[in-house]
Amino acid sequence: MIDTLTQIPSLESLNKTLQETSHPKLMLIDLKEFKKINLKYSDEGGDFILCEFAKALESYANKNEMFCFRVEEDSFALIKDMPFELQHMEKLIFSLADFIKEQKYTFNNNEININAHIGICLDQKNHLKKAKSALNVAKKEDMPFVTYSEFVNRLLEENEEKICKVLQQALDDGTIIPYYQKVIDRNQNIVYNEMLLRNENKKSIQSPKLFLTIAHDRGFYNDIVQLVAKKMIAHKNSKAINLSCHDFFDEELFSFLIEIFKNTNTIFELQNNEYLQADNLDEKLEIIKQNNIQICLDNITSNSELSSFNKEHIDFVKVCGNLIRLLSLSPDAKSTCKEILFTCKELNIKTIASHINSDNALKEVKELNFDYFQGYFLGKPTSTFAE
Repeated sequence: MIDTLTQIPSLESLNKTLQETSHPKLMLIDLKEFKKINLKYSDEGGDFILCEFAKALESYANKNEMFCFRVEEDSFALIKDMPFELQHMEKLIFSLADFIKEQKYTFNNNEININAHIGICLDQKNHLKKAKSALNVAKKEDMPFVTYSEFVNRLLEENEEKICKVLQQALDDGTIIPYYQKVIDRNQNIVYNEMLLRNENKKSIQSPKLFLTIAHDRGFYNDIVQLVAKKMIAHKNSKAINLSCHDFFDEELFSFLIEIFKNTNTIFELQNNEYLQADNLDEKLEIIKQNNIQICLDNITSNSELSSFNKEHIDFVKVCGNLIRLLSLSPDAKSTCKEILFTCKELNIKTIASHINSDNALKEVKELNFDYFQGYFLGKPTSTFAE
């Protein structure tokens, strides 16, 4: 259960340690604006920073008798096994915040400063969930660290109300718009444009992706989907809309999606989540195909995830970006990609390598014989539909 890139324990190991530790005190660390670093210095630079930070954080953890983990792409965690002592914990938290501020790394003669938000759980139950809640508040309020508490709960509720107001205003003003990122073939020809949600206001252009859960809960989600669908349908060339299979079990929304997108050169990109394995999904996919809509399975991480699908239903498979990033570092990642590619070739399903952020990554996926390619290196999302 070691993370392939950073060579420190992974999320699986974190969950196991939480179960086995008597008095876990959990700190989640999210690197601030890491995406900008990754885009500026490419995957090589981003991976270098992640590995160097992991090495430094593990050293810090060892000195303070803590366990260190990589949780997600740019998120890490520390666990301290000790009964709650306010003075000790305060000292440790401020020490960690100071340690992160001191981190500076040099890549290709460029000095890169590291900063982070920290979410902390000192409770005895639901450690990860509570630490994530605290981390969300730290991000939204741009605070160096936040400890989970009833105050955090109230602040989250207040933030949710603010988000609802923003979403309602965006719907009223029509500022939720489609952005597009192209998928290309080996000859640079555009295969299709993937639609991405953006909220365009006077100050900035924001992704409302983080708000979609709240939109579901508060009844905004269907309105958002219908708004962007009506805008993107004007384009005659091939285009894709991101959906969850959960959307197909809302009969009103499913009927709308079929009616507006049938025979319009459209692809449904289906998120790889628990709904993708629903027992009664096949009949929904059959209806989609009958209406001349293509289907892409997004973010596929293993060959086994393809086994439950009728091959006649699937037109494209988009391989998880983390696998693409690890191709030059991990024989396991390369082996997994080869297995997926072999299965897709056998089933006549086209394969897409996503999250290509460097020339080296593009060379790797071309050598593996992926059919199509997508990523910031090839074209960032814009409001212009690429013809």
